[in-house]
Amino acid sequence: MKKLSGILLIALVNTGLVISQSTVSLTWVGQSTFLMSTGDGVKVLMDPVNPGMVKAEVPDIIDLVTISHEHGDHNYVAMAKGNPVIIHGLKGSDYAKVDTVFKGIHVYTVGSFHDNQGGSQRGKNAIFVFELPGAKVVHLGDLGHVLNENQVAAIGSADVLLIPVGTGPTIDLQSALTVIKQLEPRIVVPMHYMPADAPAGGFRLGSVEDFIKAVGTAYDVKYAGHSETFVAGKLPLKTTITVLKTSE
Repeated sequence: MKKLSGILLIALVNTGLVISQSTVSLTWVGQSTFLMSTGDGVKVLMDPVNPGMVKAEVPDIIDLVTISHEHGDHNYVAMAKGNPVIIHGLKGSDYAKVDTVFKGIHVYTVGSFHDNQGGSQRGKNAIFVFELPGAKVVHLGDLGHVLNENQVAAIGSADVLLIPVGTGPTIDLQSALTVIKQLEPRIVVPMHYMPADAPAGGFRLGSVEDFIKAVGTAYDVKYAGHSETFVAGKLPLKTTITVLKTSE
């Protein structure tokens, strides 16, 4: 089990919660949108996409919504049912500097850019980090560049990394491979690409197949279903690319 962050450990002790290995289920809705369900029943919706770009819906009552940046394919909060807490990674033209504990999950952001020119082309992007007991899930949002040393140090070693692979307005494939090496995740879940059953027309992205070709034999590849469950302490020893479907 990896060492817990000080903030999360203190929060767990103060609330009297028992520290145990986390169970995390990830459901890919489409684009960069994921539903993360923890073993404690917390539902987190990440970067909700506008309904014109995906077929899937989210029937669950959501506890928390996180938004990496304010583009329309990442901030459609109306997708979330219930009365969730909403955390924006950006505040106006600057970073929101998120660092909080939500229902036992330490949530913080690391500032980055949507392009490789310091944000001059597409603006800022907030990387969301979710620390659970023994597990760290990292959602890169629309990252547009390889990470610098300070960003790598702030994120730390990821257990589950959600990374854009459709190129275009985000990192290219070689940069994606570099970021994976920088963060050394156990699980890599591709996102922000065009699935085979995507509606015709409109904005287009690259395919996950191009990313898998770029990976070659460097990592194991697993094709999973609409959702996949990960258990802290039982993750694969070798980095594994886990490709999810947007529907069963």
